[in-house]
Amino acid sequence: MMNFLRLLSTVTLFTLGSTAFAESPREQLDVIRAESKAATAAYFKETNALPDTPEGSKKSNELFKAYDKGQAARFLAAVELAKANSDSDLGLESLEWVLTTPRSYYLPAGKIAMELATEKYVAHPKIGKLIATLGWVPPHEGVDSRTAALGLIRAVAKRNPDRTARAQAEFALAYQTFGQFSIAEYKKAPDLEKLADDAEKAYEKVLDAYGDCYLLRGDGKKTLGELAKQFLFGLRNLRVGKEAPDIEAVDLDGTKFKLSDSKGKIRVVVFWASWCGPCMEMVPQERKMVARMKDRPFVLIGVNGDEDRAKGKEVAAKNEMVWRSFWNGSKTATTTLAQDWNVTGWPTVYVIDDLGVIRFKDLHREQLDKAVEELVEELEKKVKK
Repeated sequence: MMNFLRLLSTVTLFTLGSTAFAESPREQLDVIRAESKAATAAYFKETNALPDTPEGSKKSNELFKAYDKGQAARFLAAVELAKANSDSDLGLESLEWVLTTPRSYYLPAGKIAMELATEKYVAHPKIGKLIATLGWVPPHEGVDSRTAALGLIRAVAKRNPDRTARAQAEFALAYQTFGQFSIAEYKKAPDLEKLADDAEKAYEKVLDAYGDCYLLRGDGKKTLGELAKQFLFGLRNLRVGKEAPDIEAVDLDGTKFKLSDSKGKIRVVVFWASWCGPCMEMVPQERKMVARMKDRPFVLIGVNGDEDRAKGKEVAAKNEMVWRSFWNGSKTATTTLAQDWNVTGWPTVYVIDDLGVIRFKDLHREQLDKAVEELVEELEKKVKK
């Protein structure tokens, strides 16, 4: 097999030159997308074959830099194609390809694409798919393209005549507000309640005005109303200081139990899955926590997000995860535990006290250990009195 770096170099040069041989702008865009797909497949094939060693990690970083350089060139080529065809749907399609690939948000082409979309396509009825991705996977704070992204979303919400396109933008704005609330909740900021209220109002607006519209992302089977209800439930029931809702479901053995069965103890609830790298990185810490808390008023409970319950059980056994885990449920189910608890990222961690009140969310490493120790000690002193 051709060495990946040679292949990527060849593909990148071909991207910059081969489009000149395409007979039409449509063919040029098809070439760019095909080359991106081939380069991505080659990159993952090469990196997946690398050993889990320092040398393998070094090689993986080299491969990513080369791959990212090639993708950056392809994104820019697509943006140039959009500029040259800004009076046609092909221009929007070119920008859509760039901006439904979130990596572009962190490269120069992403910001240029957002600004061009704002200038030329804010009122286009087919911009909704682009906005749905941009709103769901927004650039982080501090990233140069964030202002451009929010400007584009707000402009579509205000000026686009198509109801479905506006719906994607309004949902994106609600999600942005929810993100601000989440950061404030983590930092225990003084404006937390205001941000929570703002987020509720934003989702209520989506629910009332666009609840029957579908999210133009993923499988497209979720209405914005269903998603808005999930977020509203989280804002009203899954915040720090709220009493955690009960869970009743089967564990990885298929036996039904409840979260409330362990009421009276300090509980850490972790949404995890075998496909989630950060989740599996937490397991050694969780094993130590369970061992350290033996015979104390504490329990760790997982919620496993594997599609196949047998797979979750196998991984739990292999990694000596001796604590019990609910099974999240099949993706074909009407709803899953993760959806019920509005889990937007894995792992998600809740620390619940003996009365069932959520005391902390999404703590990790030393912060999680410290919070658990303090709550357990507090409970032990209360019990002795």
